[in-house]
Amino acid sequence: MGVESEDLIKKIEAFKTELAKKQAELEKAWAQEKELKDTSRAMLNLLDDLNKSSANMEAAKKDWETTFDAMLDPVFIHDSRFRVVRANRAYQEAAGLAFHDIIGMPYYEVFPKTQSGPCKGCLKAIEPGIEEKEEIYIPQTGKTFKMLFYAMKDAAGKQLCGLHVMENITDVKKAEDAMRRELEIIRHLLMISNAAARTTDIDRLMEQVVSCLNTIMSSDIALSYLWDGEGGAFLPSHATGLSHEQTSLFLTEHIGGNDAVVKKAFNGHAAIIGKETLTAEGPGTDALKRLFSRETRLESLAVIPLYGRLGPLGLLICAYTGLNPKGAEALERMPEELMNGIGSQVSTALDEARVYRESTNKSMELSHKIETIKIMHEIDKHVLSTLEPQEILDTAVLMISKIIPCDRVTVVLVDRARGGFSLIAGFGTKNRFAPFEDTNASEILKTGRLQYAADLREIGDIKPLEKSLLDEGFISHIRMPLTVKGEISGILTVGSRHASAYTPEDLSTMEKLASQISVALENARLVKDLEELFIGIVRTLSKVIDTKSPWTQGHSERVTEYALEIGRAMGMGKTQLKRLELAGLLHDIGKIGTYEAILDKPGRLSDEELEIMKRHPSAGAEILQPIKQLADVVSVIKCHHEFYDGSGYPDGIKGESIPLMARMLTVADAVDAMSADRPYRKGKPASAIMQELKRCSGTQFDPAVAKTFLSIIEAKWQGAAPPQGAEPPQGA
Repeated sequence: MGVESEDLIKKIEAFKTELAKKQAELEKAWAQEKELKDTSRAMLNLLDDLNKSSANMEAAKKDWETTFDAMLDPVFIHDSRFRVVRANRAYQEAAGLAFHDIIGMPYYEVFPKTQSGPCKGCLKAIEPGIEEKEEIYIPQTGKTFKMLFYAMKDAAGKQLCGLHVMENITDVKKAEDAMRRELEIIRHLLMISNAAARTTDIDRLMEQVVSCLNTIMSSDIALSYLWDGEGGAFLPSHATGLSHEQTSLFLTEHIGGNDAVVKKAFNGHAAIIGKETLTAEGPGTDALKRLFSRETRLESLAVIPLYGRLGPLGLLICAYTGLNPKGAEALERMPEELMNGIGSQVSTALDEARVYRESTNKSMELSHKIETIKIMHEIDKHVLSTLEPQEILDTAVLMISKIIPCDRVTVVLVDRARGGFSLIAGFGTKNRFAPFEDTNASEILKTGRLQYAADLREIGDIKPLEKSLLDEGFISHIRMPLTVKGEISGILTVGSRHASAYTPEDLSTMEKLASQISVALENARLVKDLEELFIGIVRTLSKVIDTKSPWTQGHSERVTEYALEIGRAMGMGKTQLKRLELAGLLHDIGKIGTYEAILDKPGRLSDEELEIMKRHPSAGAEILQPIKQLADVVSVIKCHHEFYDGSGYPDGIKGESIPLMARMLTVADAVDAMSADRPYRKGKPASAIMQELKRCSGTQFDPAVAKTFLSIIEAKWQGAAPPQGAEPPQGA
């Protein structure tokens, strides 16, 4: 019984376990059944939503297609190979093909047709996938479209299709062009107005007017002519639109004052000559017939007369060749009032410019005469302020170039020793010397008359000098003789790079200038003769002084030469060198009162004799003091034995208190004294003299002067030129 009970209990436990398991499976099945019912319900709801969405999409598709076809601008869609997959009716009408001929075709073979494949904007839109724009003009339709390009891609970036919208902007472009044209006309009218108000230069005014008129009138060619009252014709002024050959022809032709076109324009204030008249009668003027006979087919002309208070001033002509249809259309629409207004405005400006030019010319003529008088006065003043011929000529050349238009000015002197003309002053030419036989300037020496050459190129048998001038670019010149003491001593020449460059007034001015220069040169020669006479007397007196003793013969001339070498090396000018020369020649004039016995004494001088010798600087100064022309060298002569350290005589002054020229003479006098033989000794060699100069530099001699003379000696030893132009020390 016990065993059976245990087995029964086990079976009951097994049934309980199985029952619990079945219970769990049942609950799971119930949960799955509930989930299935929920899913089924959701699927039914989703299906219902899909049916509604499909209906909505179908309705939207119909609405989109209706809108797509109703768009007035052409619209189409192409695939990745640019084949049309959808197009609206506006595109189909613009292409002029049925839809079945459009769909599947590359759009660039349908509309708009291109030679190079897809539009640039279409290709640009593919890369970044953004909107692009491009304006395209289609000649076969005469319309302009603004094309908008949209590229559509999938999530992977692959292009699916492209949408093109073609907006017709033809009317907008026409309106913009018309507005732009109006603004351009207004701008050029303002330019003419500004030029008329501000420009007094007739040439610049007409250049501006022709340029602006060509734009305003939409002409192919614009011409301007100015009235020549003396010739009774309209002379060419400016042109635009002509070929090079036509321009050359235009500049050589004029229009007669009685020409039919001119009369028609002046009678009606403006004239438009159409194709019929031109075909029947030609342009109406011989000048225009020749201008347009071959190269240009002339369709019509617009002629605007220019007239002022005293009569005709000029003509403005606009020509239309038919090559530009828009130009002819613009002429047909051109208001007559506009042409009359342009003519009136330009006429007023021309009238005022001519009055201004006449008054300016008179003012310039008067100013030039005043300036010429002033310059000639300046030449007189400069000429009188110097007696140096070179300075006179240099000043005259500079002044001449200020009052006479020229590219070269030269003054040549007659050099009979060399047999030619030598350039002494001037600028503009490389010729420095010309033999008499190489230039026709030699005729001036025979005739005494001036020469005028308007154009050297027209001379048949041209001589070498004139040929050289021509090669240098000089074409015309005036040559004036320069006369001194009744003899032609030189020639003044002005030359120009232009033909016929000189006027009778220039000739008259040149005659006056040549006369001034001749007088100045004659005065300078007289003064030079006097100077040479004076210096000759001084040299003679110097020799008389030096011949008091056979030991001092030539001493003053040698001292003078040494001193002049020092002066030149230290940068002295001509005037200072002349003073130094006089001082050198006369530095020992005080020895006139010294006994020959003292000068010729073979031994050393006694104290009493030395005191007598020391008097000669002061004695020389006293002798020369009354002579006015030697007043500026008296102090030099008195101080030529003063020493730099103050130990000299007669006054014991020192340093820069001693005149510079006296310091130079001190060195020169000592050098000659050391190098010359004396009764009591032989002259020292150059090496010993140099050593002595170095030893006494700063005591007896000015260090700067001694150093300069040493450098002169060293240069001579080395065969080099002596130093020139060093800065002189203080005390000059």
